[in-house]
Amino acid sequence: MNSPNTPINQHSLQSLELWLNNLGAKKDTNNPSKWYLLLSNWKATICFEQEDLSVVWQSDGEETKRLFSYCINREDVENAILQGP
Repeated sequence: MNSPNTPINQHSLQSLELWLNNLGAKKDTNNPSKWYLLLSNWKATICFEQEDLSVVWQSDGEETKRLFSYCINREDVENAILQGP
């Protein structure tokens, strides 16, 4: 796997899938570009979109969405995802 300081767009698809698996996310069986991360107090849907990485958090009936450029390094995206809504 590439360095956590490497931008998302410079990782292979296999490396990104391994990263998401290591976070505990599960791939959507019908949409391979969509992943789900379930934690005790919130859940997130992570989608590889054409221009950006989309993260939608759901907690207490509320939804928060953020878009992350593929130029951002993996570590910063991971920290943002795990910080939650």
